[in-house]
Formats: sequence, C-alpha cells, structure tokens
Amino acid sequence: MFQQVQLNERYRLLSKLSEPLKKAERDIVGREHETTQLLASLSRPELCNALLLAEAGTGKTALVQATMLVDKDRLYLEVDPARMISEAGTAENMAAILKGLFDEAEDFVRNERHELVLFIDEFHQVAQLSDAAVEAIKPVLAASGTRGIRIIAATTYEEFHKHISPNQPLVERLQRINLNPPDQSTTIKILQGMAERYGVADEFYDDHIFRQIYEYTQRYMPASAQPRKSILVLDSMVGWSRLTHRPMDRDLLSDVLMETLNVNVAFKVDGAKIKKQLDEKVFSQEWATSAVARRLQLAVADLNDKGKPMASLLFTGSTGVGKTELTKQLAKLLFGDDQRHLIRFDMTEYAEDSSFAAFRSELTKRVWDLSHAVLLFDEVEKASAMVTRVLLQVLDDGRLNDDNNREVSFLNTYIVLTTNAGTEIYKSISQYAADDTGSGKQLMEYEKLIRRSISSTTGDNRFPPELLGRIDAIVPFQPLSLPTQQKIVRKKLRQMVQEVFVKHNVRVDVDARVLQYLIEDKGDTDSDAGGARAAVARLTDEVTTAVATFLNEHPSERRIRIDVVGDLVSDDKNLLSSDAYIEVSAVR
Repeated sequence: MFQQVQLNERYRLLSKLSEPLKKAERDIVGREHETTQLLASLSRPELCNALLLAEAGTGKTALVQATMLVDKDRLYLEVDPARMISEAGTAENMAAILKGLFDEAEDFVRNERHELVLFIDEFHQVAQLSDAAVEAIKPVLAASGTRGIRIIAATTYEEFHKHISPNQPLVERLQRINLNPPDQSTTIKILQGMAERYGVADEFYDDHIFRQIYEYTQRYMPASAQPRKSILVLDSMVGWSRLTHRPMDRDLLSDVLMETLNVNVAFKVDGAKIKKQLDEKVFSQEWATSAVARRLQLAVADLNDKGKPMASLLFTGSTGVGKTELTKQLAKLLFGDDQRHLIRFDMTEYAEDSSFAAFRSELTKRVWDLSHAVLLFDEVEKASAMVTRVLLQVLDDGRLNDDNNREVSFLNTYIVLTTNAGTEIYKSISQYAADDTGSGKQLMEYEKLIRRSISSTTGDNRFPPELLGRIDAIVPFQPLSLPTQQKIVRKKLRQMVQEVFVKHNVRVDVDARVLQYLIEDKGDTDSDAGGARAAVARLTDEVTTAVATFLNEHPSERRIRIDVVGDLVSDDKNLLSSDAYIEVSAVR
C-alpha cells in the first residue's frame, strides 16, 4: 500500500503536497446516487475526472469518502492547494509544481501498479493562481485515463462561475456533478447517527428535536448549508449538555440558538405582557400596539404563512406619532436589541429608477448577512416604481436573488413600511377625533377613509396601492394630543436631569412651568406639526442646550435650576403672544 512506500525518497512532491484521504468520521447517508455518478466518472476510459459542485458544508468531501469505501481498487489521496501554493512560492512556479506532482503520480501508478485518485478540494485556488497553472493541468486531465490518474475537483458554485467556467476547455475535461443539500429526512438520519456517536442517542425519545434542529437552522441560518449547520447546532447542544448536565431538549436547543445566533425562538407571546411592554415605550397608541401584538401571536405560534415574511405591517400616520419608535421596540422585543437587528432604509434615497440596482444590492446584502431582523422601509411612498416592485416580490415570495445570483430568504424577517400618505385624514382626526390613549375607538370610524386616502394619493406623495394587498395589517397611528406630548417630553426631561447628575455630578431642579411652556405655549396638535419629534426637538433646542451652556461656563456649580421667565399665554388667555423664555441659574 501507499503508506508503506518510501515516499520521501521516491515521490517527494506527492508526499509533500498530499496525504491519504481520511475515512469518514460518520456514516454517509443519502448519497447513493451521487456515489454511483462519481464511480461512473472514475471508470471512464479517457476523461475520468469529476468536478463536484455544492455550497460549503453540503458534503463534498464526505461524498468522496463514501466513494472510497466502495472503490477498494484505487488509492485516494487528498491534494492540498495551500501546500502547493506555498511550495511554488510564486504564481510563475505553480505550473512546474503541478507538472512535477502529476509526473510523480504517473510514476507511482506505473511502479506500484496501483491507480490513484487525486482529490483537490477548493480547486478554484489552483485555477485562479495563474494561467500557466491551468494550462499545466489541462493535458493531465485530457490523458488521465491512459495515465492511470483520476482527479476529483471540488468547489462552490460561486467560485466555479468566477474562476473556472470562463475557461471552457478546462470545464470540458471535468464531468460536473451537482450536490444538493440533503433533505429533512436525510439530515435527521445524519443527526441520529451523530447522536449515537456522541453517546447521547438515549436522551432523544423521538426525532422531534432533530426535526426542530433542521427547521430552525433552515429558517435562521439560510447562508449556511445542510447538513453542516444542523451538525454544528447538535454539537453545541452536546457541549452544553456535558458541561451543565442539562437534558437534550427544546429548552437547550433554544438557548443554543440564542447564544450562537441571538434568535429567541423560545419566547412565548403573552399578548397582555407584550402590549404592556410596547405601551411603556410608545405612548397613547393602544390600537397600534394591539395590532402588532396580534401579529406576533401568529408568528410565534408558527401559524403564519410559511411562504412569506413573518409579518408585514404598514404603519400610517402623521410624522412624530411613534411609528419608528414602535418599530424599534418590536426589534428589541424579538431580538433583544434595536441596533443590529433593525435594518432601516430611508426610501427618499431611492426615489429615482436609477437607484433600483443599488437598493436591491444593499437589501439582499443586509439580509444575507442577518436573515432574522426587522426591516424598516421609511416613507415608502417616496420610492420609485421599480424599487416598489422589489418590495412586491419580497412580500409575495419572501425571497430575492442577490448580485451573485444567490437566493436570499426574507422568510425570517418582520417587515414594517411607514407612510405619511393620507395626511388630510389625520388632520381631521386631530381636530375632531382626539384620543389621549390611541385606543382606536375614534380611528375605527375613519378606517375605510384611511385606506381609501392612502391608496388614492398622487404625485410625489403617492402610495403604491399594489402594496396594500400584500400587507398583513394596516396600522394607523393616532395624532398626539397635548397631554400625550407632555407625557413624552416629561420622560425625556427626566432622562436629561439624570444624565446631568451622572456625567457632571450636578443636581437639576425644574420649574413646573417648563413643561407648560414647551407643550401648551409652544406645542401644536396639528397633524403636520411634527408630533412628539417636534416637541422633543423644542426640549433640546431651548432647555438642554441652555443647561449645557451653563454647565460649560460654570463647571464648579453643583446645583442648578431651570425656570420659565415671563408670562405664558396658557396662564393668561388675554395675551396674544408670549414673551417667556427658558433661564438656567445656580441654586444658592
């Protein structure tokens, strides 16, 4: 056998750049057809070479190992492209190294009377190194049958199209064999075999956990291939089980997915609790928070449409009423943060048809990198018609192809579109149907008008009506009353006072009339006035800036006070305008 030959003396390059292919560490399941295909390729009289094409982790090496088990008349060596590159030193030397390697392989076949199969994984590394290297390997491939050398190359589809397919003569010398990822039943059999080998098979009463591993990895790890991603999750579960003596159950699986992917698959929706959490952050929008909670009930109960995103919501209402804030809280509730897992697109940046390619490229890239997220498409009515068609495909099919022609799944995303379209309806609501809770009692009377108003907008503010039929729910937001604006600004004011104390060790007293000044004298309930966003901006401009200026000019003061100086119109209705202003001073 090969191992018994004096390799260093007689076959220096063959010994240095390759080693016997290792036996598979697990049983190879479900590759009988591909094994037969590969054996047939190796048995051809002339061009007995194969090219295995599959995504990383699909089992290219495992297929060669399975073939080796039944092909006992040939010796299988794995050639390491990285060692070849290192040995060559430069691209120019690679052709000579390849020629020397194959000459030694032919000598081995002739001297030892034993056919060789050379397995070259990551074959594109050889092809992309130099044109001379490719030219050196072509004659070997062309005469492989007569020389007794069989070559199995392997690479991914992306690398094949980039580095190999442009060279048609090279492609013609390799019989292409496509490896599809194993299906659910095959993957489950592989996991069962792994559990046997790990000594944990007795902890599984049926294949339910294996099936969940497969389904969760399909959903939350679309960029990785089966069976590798399922094996990695099972491997991680075994590690945690051995360390903590926890059973191999759904709870452990959920914790592993949370640790590795930051996906909370275990959380149970308590409608009242979730609504309470949302209402703590988004004031006076009870109907909106209820609508979001209802959609979460469907998604987490796994009763949503599996061919579409987890949920699609249209948040409609005037600016500054909490649409973006509720989206942030949705991301925080689902994924634990509103930074990484909230992917925002300002659709005013994609108003021209020429931005279509850039939008599609950026959207698929972001979702390929992070498949489980909340996608926020802000002011969707500003997008061009071509960009809108991309969103239609996402909402219809839950998938798009990216720049590399890879299919990107949107099935694990929660999609939120916001629009300011239909503002005239919200002007009427703010004037005639004010509601300090946003309970929806008043909004319900306007529901049909809101939908009609959104779908009939024109010009630059035109909402694409074709999107309405693809959206799970339209969520209207109540225009904010003055008491609601006061609640929001009071919270922001408290946060500012706390921040000043933490950062500067300065206590801040606030005159009760400050809120009155900001909300009642300066505030506006008109739906176009900017809502809470405008109220918070007034707080920053007139109060926080004044405090910052005083702190910078009087760094030794340890206690300050914010007052309103002058008469307020809200105190004296006879005043036509207010001359009041904010003043910050030291407390003596």
